[in-house]
Amino acid sequence: MNKSLLIIATLGLLILFTSAYYSSPADSRIGYKAPALILGNDDNGLSPLQQHRGEMVLLTFWSSVDAESRISNIHYDRLSRHQKAYTHVSVNLDRSMSVYNNIVVIDDLNRSAQFCSSPDVQNAIIRSWRLDEGYHSFLIDAQGVIIAVDPDEKILASLH
Repeated sequence: MNKSLLIIATLGLLILFTSAYYSSPADSRIGYKAPALILGNDDNGLSPLQQHRGEMVLLTFWSSVDAESRISNIHYDRLSRHQKAYTHVSVNLDRSMSVYNNIVVIDDLNRSAQFCSSPDVQNAIIRSWRLDEGYHSFLIDAQGVIIAVDPDEKILASLH
């Protein structure tokens, strides 16, 4: 009887301790913890989101073949130059690094905010961030939770 009670108590403590460390599931919808972002070519081993952990981040996905996402990226890039409330992180999903590099120059983008994923991880990014029906931008709070998708200027201006 004592052995059974000890096993039950141990299991109860194990469940209690593991649930204390359980975080909400990752999903690319408002109110969920942002999915991981692995670019496949990051020299320092940290993804752009990990580099800005604990900060408000505006994460933008774009491609040169998707005019709307490219224009949005230019717009967010310009807005982010005049504020300090969030960090803009832009992820390009083109398959050609030379196309990406040329567009960064042509569009006069802030090079330090721009990242290009390697082709071998792009499908995983598209799946985990639900980009299969179009590219989006995500406002992520300091705790890593998505608080807005495709935020407008009014939302970004309200951040302090």
